[in-house]
Parts: sequence; C-alpha cells; structure tokens
Amino acid sequence: MTSPTNLTDRIAQLREKKEASSILNPHQPKATDPNPNSLNEKPFAYDYFTFFAYSLLLTALIGQLFLIVSLDLF
Repeated sequence: MTSPTNLTDRIAQLREKKEASSILNPHQPKATDPNPNSLNEKPFAYDYFTFFAYSLLLTALIGQLFLIVSLDLF
C-alpha cells in the first residue's frame, strides 16, 4: 500500500484502524496495566542541586530570623 499523499488520506487511514483512539471507539474495553502501582512509585534519587537549594533557603531563613530578633532586642 502506498503512503498517503495528503492529510485527508492520512486521516482516513487512522480512522480505519480499530485501536486508533478511545475517542473514536469508546465501546472497546481499555487495556489495564498489570502493575498499576509501578507508575506511582518513584525511586529515591539523591539530587545535589536540590540539597544545595534547600540549604541556601534554610540559611536565608535562619539569617532573617536572626536579624529580626537582633533588631528587636537592640
């Protein structure tokens, strides 16, 4: 079969497929994932940039708290 030459032929080919889309074929049962929890579980990865960013944030918060307290007392 030759390849489609324009957009209309390509759309017609996609419509002929049985499993083209759940929108075109809403009555077909959806395939279920054999392990649905595999997508939800995220392996822990140590990220140095995130650690650095959080340490800077913590340092800034402690510094601001120190300045507020010291200016309040003196």
